[in-house]
Amino acid sequence: MFEKKTKQPIEVVDITSPAMNSMLGRYFIGQTGTLNFGNKYDAWGGIINPNNSGVNLYFDIFTITNFSPQSFTGEIWLNARSPRKATVSSTVTPSNQAISPPPRPKAIMEYADYITEPLTKGVNIFGRIVAPNSTLVSDSHRGSIIIAPGGSFSILLKSPGQQNITGTIVLTWWEEKIR
Repeated sequence: MFEKKTKQPIEVVDITSPAMNSMLGRYFIGQTGTLNFGNKYDAWGGIINPNNSGVNLYFDIFTITNFSPQSFTGEIWLNARSPRKATVSSTVTPSNQAISPPPRPKAIMEYADYITEPLTKGVNIFGRIVAPNSTLVSDSHRGSIIIAPGGSFSILLKSPGQQNITGTIVLTWWEEKIR
């Protein structure tokens, strides 16, 4: 007459949020130095997750600023090798400035300008046109792009022709220990 019902397991979903990671001191913002390119030279900026980092890097937002009167293309790459003459950025900081001492990221932000070598390895996942005298802001990826140790997230700024271009790249991400 009465049927015994079994309980169905409840699925728990962990929604990772940039705000929560900021509170925990795991959310970082980095900027390249001024990038000069054009006249057959490109520029590059990216974050590299070192092989021995022990963390996964969760990518959130990028911005590309164009200080010039000429538009150009920004190519977004996953797991490309850094150019040989890349410089480590000195402008990387945790977003939570209330933590003392401030946490340090495991990932390394690098950049290079006046490059002629193509990016090797990796995958060019999409491109964006950056309008003159403007800043292109990506939608938040909210951690949907996950970079494992040994991987990278890069933006290649492509030379539009003969004109010299000046720009910068800003990247935001958080890091979580690999379990």
